[in-house]
Amino acid sequence: MESRVDSDRVDLLCVRQNCGNDPTVPFRLARLLRKRKIDVLHSHAWGTLLEGIFAAKLARVPAVIHSEHSTTDRRRRRIIAQRAGWGMLNQVVAVSDAVADRMTNIVKYPRNKIHVIPNGVDLKQFRRLSSPRQELREQFGLSSIEFLIGMVARFMPFKNHAGVLQALPKLHAAGIDAHLALAGSGPLREQLENLSESLGITDKVHFLGNINETCRFLNSLDVFVSNSTSGEGLSLAVLEAMACEVPVLATAVAEHPNVLNNGRAGSLIPPENEDALVEALLHLAKKPEVLTALGQAGRRRVLDKYSYDGMMKAYQQLYRRETGIGRLYA
Repeated sequence: MESRVDSDRVDLLCVRQNCGNDPTVPFRLARLLRKRKIDVLHSHAWGTLLEGIFAAKLARVPAVIHSEHSTTDRRRRRIIAQRAGWGMLNQVVAVSDAVADRMTNIVKYPRNKIHVIPNGVDLKQFRRLSSPRQELREQFGLSSIEFLIGMVARFMPFKNHAGVLQALPKLHAAGIDAHLALAGSGPLREQLENLSESLGITDKVHFLGNINETCRFLNSLDVFVSNSTSGEGLSLAVLEAMACEVPVLATAVAEHPNVLNNGRAGSLIPPENEDALVEALLHLAKKPEVLTALGQAGRRRVLDKYSYDGMMKAYQQLYRRETGIGRLYA
């Protein structure tokens, strides 16, 4: 990520942390904040919360904002620390209503004090490409495939890659020559490779590892699947697929129903329901007109509610509101 930052416009500074709890971090960070005359300190998730608050207070930073993006830490001490820490901030932000609700349910922080700013996608970067689908597939070693299902996700238990693997033989039995392309990495890769071997589908499953050209990969797919079993924040992979006009099939957990507009901008199924997954994939494989309609509806949904420009505008308004700087340029 460091290599992608435009150094002419952005200064990237690293406050190194020693192993474990490093009590020097807030003091070193505070010195940096004072030196740079920082107006807004924006921390993200549990890992930066307390250090950020203490450093900002020491440096007398005008506005301190904290964002939560996904799961909320449930350990008792951290629940207490989060509740206390969030109460010391100018504003707490969640990337979705589902995350905000979870924060209130677990930490007991007032829901009306949590400001929701949804994640956004760069619609210039993620779009429908004019290149033929087979040409795109050849780039990833996926040529001559009839029906290609894809996932972009770390190999973690709650992502439930295994459920999609187990659905493939049923698709084949129904006459659909489906392949599954998996982009990502993680601790379950070997286990999933072994599962595909035991199911006799090693020639139908393609482990691509981490990929750089995500837009081209998404454009090579017939269907994008998010088979999560539990709550996420707001999946960027789902939004990126929608922006590329790739039809999305997702489990009805966390923010997925809102993102897919309750099934009008994508297909929703119950979590951990293999039969529903198979039935939905069969329906999509046999109805190309449905694939096209869902893809177009997904793009419109992102344009309306999840654009990168909309997200940035919301953060700019928040920063200006909390610092008063915006009034100087009105």
